[in-house]
Amino acid sequence: MVYANATWPDRAKMNIALIIERFDIALGGAERSVRQIAEQLEAMGHRTTILASVAPAAAPGVTALCGHQSRERVPFSRYRAALEAHLKTADYDIIHSTLPFDGADLYQPRGGSYAQAALRSAAAYPNPLITLFKRATGLANSRRRQYIRAERQLCSGSTVLIAALSDYVKRQFQRRYHLPDQRIALTPGGVKIPLPIDPDQAGHCERQVISALQADRSQATVLLFAANNFRLKGLHDLLNAMSVFKQRMPSHRLVLIVAGSGKQRPFRRLAARLNIDSDVYFAGYTDAVENYLAICDAAVLPTYYDPCSRFILEALALTKPVLTTRYNGAAEVYQHLRHGIILDEPNPIEPFVHGLTALSQPENRRHMSEAIRQDGLTQAVSIENHCTALINLYQSIYNQKHKTV
Repeated sequence: MVYANATWPDRAKMNIALIIERFDIALGGAERSVRQIAEQLEAMGHRTTILASVAPAAAPGVTALCGHQSRERVPFSRYRAALEAHLKTADYDIIHSTLPFDGADLYQPRGGSYAQAALRSAAAYPNPLITLFKRATGLANSRRRQYIRAERQLCSGSTVLIAALSDYVKRQFQRRYHLPDQRIALTPGGVKIPLPIDPDQAGHCERQVISALQADRSQATVLLFAANNFRLKGLHDLLNAMSVFKQRMPSHRLVLIVAGSGKQRPFRRLAARLNIDSDVYFAGYTDAVENYLAICDAAVLPTYYDPCSRFILEALALTKPVLTTRYNGAAEVYQHLRHGIILDEPNPIEPFVHGLTALSQPENRRHMSEAIRQDGLTQAVSIENHCTALINLYQSIYNQKHKTV
């Protein structure tokens, strides 16, 4: 089809498809981010449809192409065929995919490169022998292998643009697939602000934690760790560092809230073995982590891999000091020691303990919080900023697709 002098349409609304594997907010940050992107694009005057293989029947604005069982995994080959069939009959101006689908206009890998994710997941095992085994066998997983193959084909055999959530993700695609700069656009991650904090619920959470741990709130530093994969996000390293901190600074109490649906038992055992079980509160799954963020003094995520953590962005949006690693794209948003702590690695214990020591000092936290506010980080991590970058990208793609022939 030839378009004469077609440019970004003058009509107020663009029709945008957002492709995701499964749609269920409880599954994690990628699903929540796609929902917030859709809501923000709608607020900016565009039409959106979330395309998923499976989704709850009642999910508004979501088209489930392979059924309504929200937790079922559908083989990518089947979902791809369903996408191709749907797109033959639908009229979208922009097709934005979070999966390596070469029928899209842009690919935004919410989890970064599939191959890099597998390698970093292997590195997160405390036992080095298990790490070696996982590195050797990690690509044997048939589902992961299918996505890696599709990602490789997309990068080498198409012109689909890569929308990277961070420079960390951009570097992955440059190194692994040798993509030139013009194939990769930076679209820094964002979160919806202000966060919908419920003061009554936040107060209830705080009372639960303080009562369970018998803590003096005026004397304790409350840290929050939130994730669904405790191993990958470095909880074992955090517990080890807290144990050393407790031995060295017995007069300063650190209290840790662990929020998320990860497996608690091995980490409860580790906390008991390290003699810090009285300092750790396992909150379990929550769909309102912002209420825990509201009551904490600092957010900690010593992750082995995260393209751009929503949790860290949400903490910055609340001007909370943060601690994470350089394996988290969100670390690019803030400065070490000015706004929080950035570790090179999760596991050397000395830098970690030094970071916890810095966060244990109220004066340091006040300075960090004020710097976050002064430097405009709250707005920098907003979903508005993220969607503005996306719309600029959509415009460039649309004009390129419809340029005069």
